[in-house]
Amino acid sequence: MNGAHMNYPDWAPQSLVDRHKSRTDSQSSERKFKTSDPETIIADILRKHDGDITEENVEDIRRKLYRNSLSGLPDRESTALLELLITDLRMKDVWKALVRRVEDDREFLHFFSACEGGIAGWRGAQKQTASERRSFYQETYDAAARLQSLMSKASEFDFYSINDLVDDRRVEWLLEVLDASPPLNGKDEASYARFCLSDVVPSIFQVLGDIGEKAKQYGEEEPLVKKPNSPNAEIHYFTRCLSAYCQRRYNQPLHDVVAITTSVIFDLPNIDADYIRKIVKR
Repeated sequence: MNGAHMNYPDWAPQSLVDRHKSRTDSQSSERKFKTSDPETIIADILRKHDGDITEENVEDIRRKLYRNSLSGLPDRESTALLELLITDLRMKDVWKALVRRVEDDREFLHFFSACEGGIAGWRGAQKQTASERRSFYQETYDAAARLQSLMSKASEFDFYSINDLVDDRRVEWLLEVLDASPPLNGKDEASYARFCLSDVVPSIFQVLGDIGEKAKQYGEEEPLVKKPNSPNAEIHYFTRCLSAYCQRRYNQPLHDVVAITTSVIFDLPNIDADYIRKIVKR
């Protein structure tokens, strides 16, 4: 629906109303520079590589795209979600509860982004059980350690440097950004800057060691959803994400707010604060 012809409820946060209007106004340029959403990119990949890419690879790409997406959900889906949150009567109590806790109306935009993140985050998640997660990161740890061992035995890698992968254009860009003035001129500037960077850029062995340490750390962490294949896994993921957001933002999990928002987004009438409280505590 075009925002210019839509009757918004008076209880809807003005910042969200303005965002919806700007998205649905055909004259608006807000979305002009929006990059392609994950599903559009996946569709393009399938057209180009029809029959040459497995379903597993497609899902790996999709998860990666959602994890790295700055825009959250695909454009139409995001706009539909925004409209739902400012028109569904049940959300009136949510905005009423939050308005007492915010200093600026734009805070509601952060809440909306948290809702988007709870949905997009699940699509980007690996969906592993605790044992699968431990096994995955143990494999990552072993791979990093194995590569370190192999490289240390090969004389050809004795002087391997990540620094060499930084091309001159990037070095020159860095000099410009830092407003640096090397003592040399012309072509030697990039060479001198690269020489200085060699003392800053970590070695490949440091990088692999750090990957191993982080893999061990990640493997010990509990997944956000313990049963990723259960019918309610997506809902549990969303509620925990939104509860965590409320705890960070308002120093309270706000179970009632999370319950109403979850019931509206997933169209589930039987979700209440007690249900959310049980999910968050698990």
